[in-house]
Amino acid sequence: MTRFIPQALTGALLLALCTAASAQWTVRGGLTHIAPHSSATDAVGPMLPGPPSGISIDVKNQSTLFLSVAYGFHPNMELELALGYPPTHNVNAKIAPWLPPHIAAFNGQKVAEVRQVAPTLFLNYKFGEASSQWRPFVGLGINYTNFDKRTSTAANNALNGGPTDIRLSDSWGLAGQVGLSYRINERWSITGAVATARVKSRLTTQTSGVQREIDIRFHPVVLTINAGYTF
Repeated sequence: MTRFIPQALTGALLLALCTAASAQWTVRGGLTHIAPHSSATDAVGPMLPGPPSGISIDVKNQSTLFLSVAYGFHPNMELELALGYPPTHNVNAKIAPWLPPHIAAFNGQKVAEVRQVAPTLFLNYKFGEASSQWRPFVGLGINYTNFDKRTSTAANNALNGGPTDIRLSDSWGLAGQVGLSYRINERWSITGAVATARVKSRLTTQTSGVQREIDIRFHPVVLTINAGYTF
């Protein structure tokens, strides 16, 4: 299934590029706010209390620059590749209060910084006429998330018992968005959108050869406002 979706969207993109001579390109730039709404299992591995271990994480919100390129191959349809500047999220510890005080003291402390690269390809349907000033739209697509930079903090090293290496698995998943565009003139527009995606990853830490794991699911809410130029 995960293989089929990217192939189908790639096919749609190639088909679109070969169609109507009246097709238009739109470049959009603006700001986006990402609320990950993460839910993580308790850490599992050697030398942990439990189960449950009572040790987990929470990924915090972040804002960043937004960029997308859209190809309108029909008056009501476009393919949009949403990119933007990769944000770096703080990751805080979630420690159960019943754990020993020297461990519970880490609750809420920043244990890592993780950067995500998450290009998303949408097939958008825009309601109304091409000349309409206001155009609501809905989009469905595929998201790929890669966590390419991962830094363990001093607090995390202390919690794990030494210098710690962090890795997170990549994720493929469905994505969706709804939004509204305001047409200033035939070239310029302003768009606001809210998007989400299915993202899950496995966090693996290595400390002096000891491996521990946490499974994370994200239910992100991504709010974006941008200005677009069509040519």
